[in-house]
Order: sequence, then C-alpha cells, then structure tokens
Amino acid sequence: MSVGLACKEWASVCAALEEGKQTVLLRKGGIAEPLGEFQIPSPLFFLYPTFVHQNEGQLREPGWLEKGEKYFSTTGKAALSLLARVEESVFLDSEMQADLLAKFHVLSKPCVQARFAYSKPGLHALLVRILRLSQPIIIEETPEYAGCKSWVNLTSPLEASGQPVLDEPAFTKITGDWRRIVRGI
Repeated sequence: MSVGLACKEWASVCAALEEGKQTVLLRKGGIAEPLGEFQIPSPLFFLYPTFVHQNEGQLREPGWLEKGEKYFSTTGKAALSLLARVEESVFLDSEMQADLLAKFHVLSKPCVQARFAYSKPGLHALLVRILRLSQPIIIEETPEYAGCKSWVNLTSPLEASGQPVLDEPAFTKITGDWRRIVRGI
C-alpha cells in the first residue's frame, strides 16, 4: 500500500506501541495544527518518532524513555518502522473519561491532565492497530517535517506493508474493552 502521511509521536510511545503495550493515541494537536484543532486526515499513517518534549515524568514507567532511544539518529534521517491504522476514535471532554483509558497507554496521569487542559479542555483518543514493517524506511528529516505539529505530509508516498504487532485475539479483546469504556462515556 502507498502511504504519504506520518504522525509525529514521542519515541517512547512508539516503543510502547511497537511492543503492544499501548493501543491508544491521545492527541491534542500541535501548535502548528491547521485550523488550531486536531484532525485525522487519513486512517492509515506512519509513526514518526520524535524526542521533543518527552521526559520520564510524562510516562508511568521510566523505562519507556530508554526504550524509545532505539529510534534516535544523529544523521539527519528518521526510520519509519511502524504503520498505524485508526480503528475508532472519540473526543474526550472530561478528565474522568481520559482516566478510564489509562490501561491503553503508557502516559502518566499528570501528562494526560496537562494535555487535556492545554488551550481548551478535551482530548482526541484514537484506538490504533499497529503494523510493524519488515524493514524500516529511512527518510531525510527536512525542514518541512520540523516543528510542533501532529502530521507530516511526506515528500512522496511510500510503499509499505507490515505485520500486526498484536495478534487478532489480543486486539479483539482490546477493542472490546475499548468499546465498553467509550460507550459508557
């Protein structure tokens, strides 16, 4: 399949997604978001690991910060090794709703609270199915990709396919748990 979009996400979160320990993205939107609001331009995108703003206090387990270091590069290149497919999404308009989704991510409660409260209250929660590429795709980090924004339109679409990180029974269980929580919200 041809994919021309990448979502910038903390490297530590990418590591948790790759290990199947996280299945939900909590997004507020970057400072440079078009229209100032987070949107999902495509249900399929690469994950673009970043290191900006992440620190141990924003993660429930400090080991995730170290695990995310595997994505670090000093060469001006980024390795895209994960595809994400949005299965479902919901807008959370109370912190209690965000608390209910804690089992699906590795972010600390203070981090989620700060994201929730930033600018205007609320968060977008995306249930994602992660696919691991058999070989990472190496791209040049261009000035257009820099900045505090959620989405990067790649210079040209890239051909990619991958295997699910979680098998079907495991992801089906997570989807069921997710639906029980979000339908009760």
